[in-house]
Amino acid sequence: MEKIVDKNFEQWSGLSDEYHNSRPMPPKIIVKIILSWLQKEPDTIIDIGCGTGLSTIIWNDFAKNIIGIEPNNDMRTTAEKNAGSNRIEFKKGVSNETNLPSECADIITVSQAFHWMDIDSTLTEFYRVLKKGGVLALYDFVLPPIMGWEIEKAYLNLRQKCSKIIYSQEDPPIHNDKSTYNDRIKLFGKFRHSREVECHSEIEYTPQKLMDLIVDISNLKLAMKIDATFRKGVDELYYSIYDLVRARYIGDNAIIFPYRIVIAIK
Repeated sequence: MEKIVDKNFEQWSGLSDEYHNSRPMPPKIIVKIILSWLQKEPDTIIDIGCGTGLSTIIWNDFAKNIIGIEPNNDMRTTAEKNAGSNRIEFKKGVSNETNLPSECADIITVSQAFHWMDIDSTLTEFYRVLKKGGVLALYDFVLPPIMGWEIEKAYLNLRQKCSKIIYSQEDPPIHNDKSTYNDRIKLFGKFRHSREVECHSEIEYTPQKLMDLIVDISNLKLAMKIDATFRKGVDELYYSIYDLVRARYIGDNAIIFPYRIVIAIK
């Protein structure tokens, strides 16, 4: 199990810049939703599995202390490089062993990362670290973003081929079912209330940045790390997606990212 969990975050080594430059920053409506449950100004916010810090820096204007926890050294280095605030610090740690004091956090967030974590031990750690009345928010943008049905269909085909390579390994990374988060929180039994909500954002993407996003969320580069010859087998599909993107989008275009949020109160 430990070997598999290590693979969950080490797989991103060497890919942090591409991840940071192509992924969307979470929308401010997520901040508003979380703060509506906290009902006070937060002192400390912990963003766990923070990656390159996209989900951490959105809190810069809302809290005195903001801490991003990230186990992958490359991702954390990129986060530190792009933080742009002395309110934010990044620390090495894993979700079920944060090394944070008990009852220190008003808010804990996890963006695009809870599916890589061991749920039971992680919820135990989150509950320990949260203050009474603190808020836990787990959120992801739904794949794929809304790009047009032909592009989405071709993307899903590419992702399926990449997943076949990634999960054919002897010790593949574990991947939790995102649709079960609220059920698992309720089964955990300690949070006073939880629910699932949905929202969306619209972000301007150039055609090239959109292609970079498609490469990232299809896990093409992860598959190529495992099998360097794999790209030759998907070149035709990649360029067919590129042609679709170029035909549909000219200049900057708004891409819609649906989000699913599970929120809980201690």
